[in-house]
Amino acid sequence: MQRNLQNLTSFRLKLRFQANPFATALAFLLLYLGVPFSISDSSQAAWGNSYEDYLRSVELLTNEHSDAPGFVEIDKAMQDFVQRQGIVGASMGIVKNGKLVYAKGFGYADEETQEAVEPYHLFRIGSVSKLITAVAIMKLREDGHLQMEDHVFGEDGILSSELYQGIKDKKYNQITVEHLLTHTGGWSKRTYGDPMFIPLKIATAMETDGAPDLDNIIQFILSKPLPYRPGTRYDYSNFGYCLLGRVIEEKSGMSYEEYVKSEILTPLGITGMRLAKNRPEDRCENEVKYYDLSSNNVRQDMYGSGELVSNAYSFNIEALAAAGGWLATSTDLMKFLVAVDGFKDSPDILSNESLLSMIETKSGRPYGWRSAQVGGTWWRTGTLAGTSALIKRQQDGTSWVILANTSNHRSRYFTGRINYIMERELNKLEEWPDHNLFTLSYYQ
Repeated sequence: MQRNLQNLTSFRLKLRFQANPFATALAFLLLYLGVPFSISDSSQAAWGNSYEDYLRSVELLTNEHSDAPGFVEIDKAMQDFVQRQGIVGASMGIVKNGKLVYAKGFGYADEETQEAVEPYHLFRIGSVSKLITAVAIMKLREDGHLQMEDHVFGEDGILSSELYQGIKDKKYNQITVEHLLTHTGGWSKRTYGDPMFIPLKIATAMETDGAPDLDNIIQFILSKPLPYRPGTRYDYSNFGYCLLGRVIEEKSGMSYEEYVKSEILTPLGITGMRLAKNRPEDRCENEVKYYDLSSNNVRQDMYGSGELVSNAYSFNIEALAAAGGWLATSTDLMKFLVAVDGFKDSPDILSNESLLSMIETKSGRPYGWRSAQVGGTWWRTGTLAGTSALIKRQQDGTSWVILANTSNHRSRYFTGRINYIMERELNKLEEWPDHNLFTLSYYQ
């Protein structure tokens, strides 16, 4: 395995260092001597902080780097899962004790062109974005900018500008940051559905031209009664996490995306993650296509044209940003996860106290995570039309992520089936490789 890694790295370094003869000679000398090294320095500085830097570096880590005898059974199990589940393309990453030991794609990033999925392909991650948003809130708390008990609305609330003045119900003024984090803000989807996925209804009510943005959605919601007193009832709320994005903007003085990148992602050396766009023609370079293969897989577009489009492109993912709008590679998410897992193998982006407070909450519901227990398993799912995602942190130091660009009638079984398969296959591994594929990526 080590010889294969050196050969592949040698080939790619030849391409990337051809403009610098000294660097080329030094790189090949180190490879010849068998000295471990990374093509970048101790931070992310060698590739910089821009998306262009990410594009120049992504192909350092490809499927071939995970072609190891110990992972043959995982390869077979994943190929079988993708086929049986009817998934067009998927990406998986596995970390053991802080090291990326496996990163591989399956199926197609673009079925029409037969472009195979590689570890560097970007996927929508759905509600895994909520974990990123929760970590950003905790970072603001650590830096003294807010507390969990701070009120969101009202004269002394965080969001008190003119946009937030049309409050219909005084109960809104009782909502705190913690209520938003734990889905106990008082809303109910039984009233008018999930407001983040009814663009045409909101556009009609607000008399907007085109797709309603987050401002329109906020004004629509605040003009309605709040069904429950905040803190008394759990009802999963994408809208609540979108408001947390606004809280982050208000307290940081930056856009939500800018804050997450500058305070969370860039310090970890993650430069590829970014917020998704609505239209398929605006996909980022290396972003997969999305396939909703369910029986009722088209609806009117959100812009009011009457055109029928795939469900995967029928909602405003740009408005959904803090609740479900991030793009990431499987290796992006693995690097993020090892920085919030509470293990000592690598430094965390938050203090241990903050990480534990995300798990041990007053309400008993974790911040950002779908489920988490102290001393146990932490996991987070993400589901959209055309998207399925799962990220899992196990107590034994093993963590893994799977991202898929497909939804269909089998998607309801996605989490249970892949979790069963991974538990079965990981338990079979008698010896873990000692390599760290993070050192072949742009992260180090």
